[in-house]
Amino acid sequence: MGLKENLYAECIQIGSKARNKKEVLGEIAHLAIKSPVLSAFSADDIFGALEARENICSTGFENGVAIPHCGIDKLDDFVVGVLIIPEGIDFQAMDGKKTRVYFFVIGPKTEKNRHIHLLSSISRIMKSPGIINELIGAKEKDIVQKRLLEQEGFRKEVKEVKGRCLFLVVVQKEELFEEILQVFTAVEPCSVAVLEGNNAGYYLHAMPLFSALWLNTDRTYNRVIIAVVNKELSNDVIRRINMVAEDIESSSGLLITVQDLVYSSGAVEF
Repeated sequence: MGLKENLYAECIQIGSKARNKKEVLGEIAHLAIKSPVLSAFSADDIFGALEARENICSTGFENGVAIPHCGIDKLDDFVVGVLIIPEGIDFQAMDGKKTRVYFFVIGPKTEKNRHIHLLSSISRIMKSPGIINELIGAKEKDIVQKRLLEQEGFRKEVKEVKGRCLFLVVVQKEELFEEILQVFTAVEPCSVAVLEGNNAGYYLHAMPLFSALWLNTDRTYNRVIIAVVNKELSNDVIRRINMVAEDIESSSGLLITVQDLVYSSGAVEF
C-alpha cells in the first residue's frame, strides 16, 4: 500500500489563506476530513493530533517541504494529502526558510510500519530533482496528483513473491547512513534492522602482530543495515543506494552485498 491507494484527490489543495503555522495545521485538518476514511472524525480531532506531533519537533524540513503527520485511535486506513502554498509560510523549518509544500499523513496509531513506509516514500519523492518547483508551479491539483504518482514509480506492485534477497550494507560514512536507511524504509514489503559495530582495525590494534599499524584506538563509525527485500525490487534498491553514494566504486566507506535467499520466513518491526 502506497500513495496510489492513500493519496486522495479531495485532499490536495493549491493556495491558502493561512498566515502562520497554527493556521496551516488547521487548514490541513479541514482538508484531511474531506477523505471518506476520516468522515467520522472532526477537524478538531485531526488538528489536535497534528499539533501534538509538532510539539515534539517540527516536521518542517529543508527546501520548502514539510511532512506533518500523526496517528489516531480507531482509524482503519491512511490518508495522504498535499497543501501547496506558493508564497510560503514560516513553519519552523530546519533551514529557517519558508515552507511551500505540505505533505500530510494521517493514519492508525497501531500501523507504525506502514506509517514509516509512507513517510520514507514521500521523503524520497521530495528529493527528486525539480519536483518541488513543479509542485509549486502547478495550477491544477490533478497535475499534482499525477506527478506524485509518477514519482512513486520506484514502488512496484508485486502480485506474487517470487523470491527474496538479503541486503547487507556496511556504512562507514556517517553522512550517508540516514539516506540509505530511508531507501529501505520506503520499500514495501521490507524487513530492516541496523547493527552498530567497529571497523576491523579497532580489534586488530589489540593483537600484538598488528598493534603498531593502528595508533588511533578510537571507535570509528560503523553501521550495518540488514534488509530482506522482494527480489523484484532489488535492482531498484541498488540503484537508489548508488544515487545516494554516487562514487561507491572509487572510494571506501560503503559496501553493498546482495544474496538470493534459499529460505526466509517472518518479518521484523521497525
